Amino acid sequence: MNSDSLIKDNPVYQILELFPAATALYTSEDIIINYANSLMLDIWGKDETIIGMPVLQGIPELKDQPFIDILKHVWRTGITYSAKDTRADLLVGGKLQTFYFDFTYQALKNENSEIYAIFHTSYDVTEKNLHRENADNSIAALSREQSLNEELAASNEELVSTIEELNTTQQSLSDLNEKLEEKVLIRTKALAQSESKISYLLDDAPVAIALFTGSEMLIEAANKKVLEAWGKTSEVVGKPLQQALPELIGQPFLGILDEVYRSGKPFYGNEVKAMLEKNGVIEEVYCNFVYQPSIDNEGNTFGIILTANIVTEQVLARRKVDQSQHRLNSMVSTAPIGMTILRGRDMVVEIANQPMLDIWNHNKEEVIGRKLLDIFPELTDQPYPELLLTVFDTGKKIRMPELEADIISPHGNKHIYIDFSYDPLFDENGEVEAIQATVIDITEIVEGRKMLEKSEAELQYINEELSATVEELAAANEELLTTQDTLQEMFDSLASSESRFRFMLNVIPQQVWTASPDGALDYVNQVVCTDFGYTTEEVVGHGWKAFIHPEDLENCLKKWTTALETGGEYEVEFRLLFKDGTYRWHLARAVPLIENQKVSLWLGTNTDIEIQKEKENKKDEFLSIASHELKTPLTSIKAFNQLMQKVKDPVKIENFIHKSSEHITRLEKLISDLLDVTKINAGKLVYNMEPFNFEEMVRNSIDTLQHTSSEHHLVLEINEAAEYNGDRFRLEMVLNNFIYNAVKYSPGGEKVIVNSRLERDNIVVSVQDFGIGIEEEDVDKLFDRYYRVDNTAMRFDGLGLGLFICSEILKRHNGSFWIESKKGEGSTFFFRLPLQQESSNKIIKSTDSFYKDNSIVINYNEISKNLEIDWIGFESFESVQKGCMKALEMINRFECSKVLNDNRRVLGTWSDASDWVGTVFFPMMENAGVKNVAWIFSPSSFSQLSAKKSLDVAVGNITAQFFTDMNLAKKWLAEV
Repeated sequence: MNSDSLIKDNPVYQILELFPAATALYTSEDIIINYANSLMLDIWGKDETIIGMPVLQGIPELKDQPFIDILKHVWRTGITYSAKDTRADLLVGGKLQTFYFDFTYQALKNENSEIYAIFHTSYDVTEKNLHRENADNSIAALSREQSLNEELAASNEELVSTIEELNTTQQSLSDLNEKLEEKVLIRTKALAQSESKISYLLDDAPVAIALFTGSEMLIEAANKKVLEAWGKTSEVVGKPLQQALPELIGQPFLGILDEVYRSGKPFYGNEVKAMLEKNGVIEEVYCNFVYQPSIDNEGNTFGIILTANIVTEQVLARRKVDQSQHRLNSMVSTAPIGMTILRGRDMVVEIANQPMLDIWNHNKEEVIGRKLLDIFPELTDQPYPELLLTVFDTGKKIRMPELEADIISPHGNKHIYIDFSYDPLFDENGEVEAIQATVIDITEIVEGRKMLEKSEAELQYINEELSATVEELAAANEELLTTQDTLQEMFDSLASSESRFRFMLNVIPQQVWTASPDGALDYVNQVVCTDFGYTTEEVVGHGWKAFIHPEDLENCLKKWTTALETGGEYEVEFRLLFKDGTYRWHLARAVPLIENQKVSLWLGTNTDIEIQKEKENKKDEFLSIASHELKTPLTSIKAFNQLMQKVKDPVKIENFIHKSSEHITRLEKLISDLLDVTKINAGKLVYNMEPFNFEEMVRNSIDTLQHTSSEHHLVLEINEAAEYNGDRFRLEMVLNNFIYNAVKYSPGGEKVIVNSRLERDNIVVSVQDFGIGIEEEDVDKLFDRYYRVDNTAMRFDGLGLGLFICSEILKRHNGSFWIESKKGEGSTFFFRLPLQQESSNKIIKSTDSFYKDNSIVINYNEISKNLEIDWIGFESFESVQKGCMKALEMINRFECSKVLNDNRRVLGTWSDASDWVGTVFFPMMENAGVKNVAWIFSPSSFSQLSAKKSLDVAVGNITAQFFTDMNLAKKWLAEV
């Protein structure tokens, strides 16, 4: 601890100047003058320039006097040294003069009993000593006169002279006495004036000061501050302290005062609690104080000076801060998720719990007390530092779900996914002094979800070939047999230990159960309890009847009864009721354990075969469709062949051959579609990417298809020149399919219009028919496998695979597709191909309140306080996400609660980003303070579907309203 700070922070230091005694403070073994009040400087005959000098340097005349050695002895031993009537020769006014002093050298110690200073008090007793010397001289003179009188008694001649000498001496003593009385009167007046001045100064002193005298501790004096602290008036002056403040009885202060009065040693108290009565109420008061004994010339204590500084507010405030800090640190340290406190704009890590250290891949010694960017320099180019500074600037918390982060440490690098929040911590002035960062490592969850999504995607593209399905079912059955055999082996090996046996059964990820020899269920594993939502005892009490689908129950009971009677294997398929109210298909198998020629128990498993059942259903559905669609052209071909065998007319035969050829072509298309879907599912559809003339490809397709369509005129209105890098054959297949469907679903129409334009670095192709049209609810399903609009399925053939194949080809080219249709008026099918595969979004203008790039314009309206977002052209997942994050930045900056989202200039579709907007971006906006969103529709129905889907899946409580008119949208925002 710094010695200077100990001295200067002591309340005594602040009032030493007010003491009537000369005081000084010395520090270090070199006896440095740290402080001297004006009385001490006057005694020394020096000014304040000697402060900070060693004593010998500042007062060199003390060199051959004992004081320096005494001070060094006190510093070494800590023993107080006091002396009275001590002579000191000092150079005052340019003359070396002799003075006498009563003084004390007292060592001051810290909490570790280490000496950090020497406190010097001194009283000038020179006049007293001079008076005493004069008196001694007078007494000696009288003594001599008596001797002379005795000697002169024998000599009358000398009597007269002796009497005269005595008279002269008496007159001198009288004169001296008058002078002494005059000096004493002058000194008394000076002391009275000094005491009056000191009393005035003490009364207005900024610290509490009181003087107690006598062993009864009579209150001799008390200034305003101490009376205010005691809750008393000046009436207590002259009363004993115990009578004036009876509430002190039982508290340590009276005992401490007695000890100081008895020992003559001062007492120092720091932040000591006192219970004092104010206005009839006992209150806690905290103070820093000193009981300094007042000692007379004989070394006797005649009083005690109290100096105190009331620090109640500071103590209570610090305790609240300490308690709050302790609670915060405890919360951070014990939290099961990653938490850290970042102090100041330099983001110094103040505390980090173990989960956070695990996420950072660092230990505590590597991070505590260091700046965040010094620990993780790789974060410099990532968004987190800027987000932290935004919290410091705005005082608003930021929460962001599912973001990626790269962590680099000496213990290895990590790429993780996190949910995090930055919460501001405020000081007493309401300023952000630190940030509490909460981070949850969701890497396993995200990777698991991605694996699940991948798995779901794989399951979505089920191989419809019958042989593959049969193989999967056979493999599943083999696996079930293997599992059953494994269970039997486990049972045989663990039968001697029921606890171990049941433990192993709980590890198995299938429903496992046992039954008594008579067939009564007596045990189910944890999987059953989790699936059904009941405990083991509750499931056993209900029995299987409560969970098996009523339609399957009779067959189950029949087979179970047969197994019990014969002792044979039990196997059956049934649906079981899960806790969410749904039924799932299971394959149940059970075998008896036979001991001593008797069944001792039944061991069974229920394996979830819901997916296999779905596959079978899809297979059956596919076989039904394929059977019907394949049978139709085959039947026609067979009929035409029979007719050709019966007729001899060449004209008729040629006509039959032509019709047979048409059905053969249709059959080839069905088979080709099936093969393409199989390749897509297996990821084996090969793409030959190379540059080609897109304009030429469109023109050739139109010319070729016009020859096969005699009832429709194919009109190529616009065909702009373009060079494109892609698979020409596959893209020609997409265009042909769109045109073929346009012809197919407009039997009453006369023409199909085709356009190929260049728009915003994209090739946009449209195919318009004037046929039956499509209902809005069916539009977004047309690109699914096997989907055919219900009211057309009986009129037009096909497996419903063509558009699904087209969608997969376009996705492979980073393209998109959409439809505009009105029931009874026709449809227009669009597809878009980007000329640049990489993102071409370029920032056109960016300020604090305005941002514009190729796909979005964001403006903060100062008048309405709304954030206005205007989307432009074709959007992708990447452009939507980037634009939303830029908008979120401005929402935080301007604390917007209302957003105007304009989609009128959006082209095409952005359906691949609609889920992200609803489930991720909407919660981000709500956390930033957004309450209302006015959403202006795009003219594109596909874009409208994307917007509606975003709100359908939106998470949170933001109120959003769709509009088609800008003025109505602005009016609504102004009113909410």
